[in-house]
Amino acid sequence: MSEPDWRDSYLTSLQEAERDSPVNKDLVAACSALADRVAVLEAEKGMLQLQLQQQQQETSSTSTSSDPTTTTTTTTRTTKKTTKPPSKAAAAAAPATTIETGAPAEDAAQARLDLAEALRAKGALAARLRAAEEELRRLRERAQADERRIRELTAERGALAARLKDRGEELAEKSKMVNRFQDDIVALTMELNLTEQKSKRVAAENKELVDRWMKRMGEEADAMNQQNEPILNNRR
Repeated sequence: MSEPDWRDSYLTSLQEAERDSPVNKDLVAACSALADRVAVLEAEKGMLQLQLQQQQQETSSTSTSSDPTTTTTTTTRTTKKTTKPPSKAAAAAAPATTIETGAPAEDAAQARLDLAEALRAKGALAARLRAAEEELRRLRERAQADERRIRELTAERGALAARLKDRGEELAEKSKMVNRFQDDIVALTMELNLTEQKSKRVAAENKELVDRWMKRMGEEADAMNQQNEPILNNRR
């Protein structure tokens, strides 16, 4: 059974579309299997109808050919065989007429079968096309929603990245400040240690000077006492 060119091109385009972007492979496979099964059943139905029509035509032609024989026999008996039997050419012409009459009917049945098959295939392809378009619409809507979500997440990511950068710069400044404070603390600690050491050294020097001065004053007092002791003794 031949298919029109438009059907071949349509099927080819659909197959290419399904191969490039498969959508619901299981559903498409099930629909294809169902469509194939329906096509087989439609073909079997058409063949059975064609066989039935052929049998009916054969029965009609047989009954038609038998009626003239009976009529001829009756007429022959009535007229005491005054008519001649049909010639061989007439007998051969009768089946030829039957065959010529049956050929257009067979062609018409085949044409109806082809038309029914084309309509069935068109309906199946239209259903598959609608399903594919519906799935494509849902996928496009989902893609648009995903794109919006991606844009929102990208914007949020950019804002978070900017905040993170600012926080990083702030932490870097605070870290530098802490380092400066630590350096100042270390410097002040060293200066305090030096001051304490200097204070201790000055205190030790002062104590030494005081001790030396006290010792000197004591020695001078002892010397003065020794010098004044004879005078005091004479006064006594």
